[in-house]
Amino acid sequence: MLVVKEKLNKLEGMSGNIKNEYQIFVDGAYSSLRNQGGVGIVFIKNGEKVFEYSRPIINTTNNRCELYAVTKALQSVSKIIDKVTIYSDSQYVIGTITKGWKRNKNKDLWESFDKYYKKAQKNCKDISFEWIKGHSKEYSEFAKWNDLADHLAVEASQNLL
Repeated sequence: MLVVKEKLNKLEGMSGNIKNEYQIFVDGAYSSLRNQGGVGIVFIKNGEKVFEYSRPIINTTNNRCELYAVTKALQSVSKIIDKVTIYSDSQYVIGTITKGWKRNKNKDLWESFDKYYKKAQKNCKDISFEWIKGHSKEYSEFAKWNDLADHLAVEASQNLL
């Protein structure tokens, strides 16, 4: 956990640039052969990647990894930021956040999400969540960053713990 804090602190120091708006692309992956998942997060500011994060997670599911990635992105909003848009290809996560779908499973992670969302809102009044098509064959800047988050998540899911 110390390494995560150090990496997140590094991102915090970048908040003094001209425009304080971030796009954060998150993804989760799961390998049933290993009963292990992973998360990938890519932080974009002014069209440029400023930070990436990945982590393997054992004894999990794909949906838990997707939700964990969004929660970890929110946790990184620890300094004043004008706007944050979090992109995920998980209909489960985005639908639950933006459409009020019931939280029947993963209640522990939803509680963590709520905690970090409230904390993040103290530093950023404009946080939005957007669904993005995963594994898109079309080239766009959004697809590029989403594919990188996916790559990081899959790679993390295959790292042996």
